[in-house]
Amino acid sequence: MNSQLLLQLYNKQAKMIYYYLRKNGCRHEDAEDIVQESYTKYIAYSSGVSSDKALAYIFSIAMNEFKRLLKKKGKEQVISIDNNRFWNNFANDDDTESSVLNLEMNNEILLILNQIQEVYKQLLLLKYELELSYKEIGLLLGMKEETIRTYLFRAKREFQKKWRDLHE
Repeated sequence: MNSQLLLQLYNKQAKMIYYYLRKNGCRHEDAEDIVQESYTKYIAYSSGVSSDKALAYIFSIAMNEFKRLLKKKGKEQVISIDNNRFWNNFANDDDTESSVLNLEMNNEILLILNQIQEVYKQLLLLKYELELSYKEIGLLLGMKEETIRTYLFRAKREFQKKWRDLHE
């Protein structure tokens, strides 16, 4: 195992995986543990993984660890949509009505995200919440950039359909 490659992967991607876990409702301590455990498992089993697929492999390990943690604790996955920014805006906003409407809209978004396929939810969060490029998402998930574009198009279409259904 090339230690320079591992260090480079860790420095660039560990924070991204950590923030993705946090957005999916993982506690701070658990997210840190999952990231560390993912890299530890990658080191242990990296002989069968090519270096261009390393990030996707590590991300898969992290997601599996997170799902295992949820099962172990008997919890459901809870998605977080930038609560700090929202509550800061809420505290500074003089217009209570618009604040309540924003809260309702966030709840509706979460409701719809929980109704769509897991892969679509994952892609929408990576693209629009973490603001990753198609290329970065492709590297993270081990998929081609064109496949990411296609899946994101489908994800947006499904989200829009469910949004319209909710508001009709």
